[in-house]
Amino acid sequence: MVIAALYFAATVQIPVSTLGGAVGPHAFPTVLAFLLGIIGVSLSLRSLFARRLVHTKDHTPSESEAKPLRALGMLGIGALYIPFAWLFGYVPALFLLITAIALYERAAPSWRTATIAMGGSLLFWLLFVVVLGVRQPQSILF
Repeated sequence: MVIAALYFAATVQIPVSTLGGAVGPHAFPTVLAFLLGIIGVSLSLRSLFARRLVHTKDHTPSESEAKPLRALGMLGIGALYIPFAWLFGYVPALFLLITAIALYERAAPSWRTATIAMGGSLLFWLLFVVVLGVRQPQSILF
């Protein structure tokens, strides 16, 4: 939630242009900040309820439950998206991000995983580039 708050504080610093349309340059980062906050709150609530269940059922947490190193791994995957987007472009970087997260969460590598990742990356491209008209920065390779 702290990361969401800091990210939101950075988004309000984005200058508003009089040349911008209905969706300004700060709209997408602001939506991301709020989504990150919602995820933070939901993970906090999940953690609180999981602790109560552990104490009431007297069972030990399994390895699949959230751990700090696992969360840092997920954060690292998300952070790698930025240089990959700069290098490969929006759609390929998003494809790699979705695939990496699925594999990190122990999904079996298969054509289905690749198809879902491609569909997700194309859906996000359609949403932001075509529907909302948010221009994606040019990459080095594409």
